[in-house]
Amino acid sequence: MKTEYYITIKDFCVGHRIEESFVLSLSERELISIAVLDDEAKIHTKELPKLERIVRLHHELGVNIEGIEAIQHLLEKVDRLQDELWSLRRRLSRFEEDPF
Repeated sequence: MKTEYYITIKDFCVGHRIEESFVLSLSERELISIAVLDDEAKIHTKELPKLERIVRLHHELGVNIEGIEAIQHLLEKVDRLQDELWSLRRRLSRFEEDPF
């Protein structure tokens, strides 16, 4: 059985000095996923890098939630395009191998 690890939104917000309402608004816009476990809002540890990147964009660059949405959308598109590029390169390499 696979163990799932979560951190409470409250602990994350205290550690990063942000308001819980900010994290909840990100969840409302479906930028991150929040689970309610034991009557407490929590975020899966695999979501932490994304949430930390969003917090940095917001605090260090002053990007609002609408801007974060646009940036997140573009980053996801870049990831998909990179995956597609690697796949095409692998397929192409089969035909480019030197027979000598």
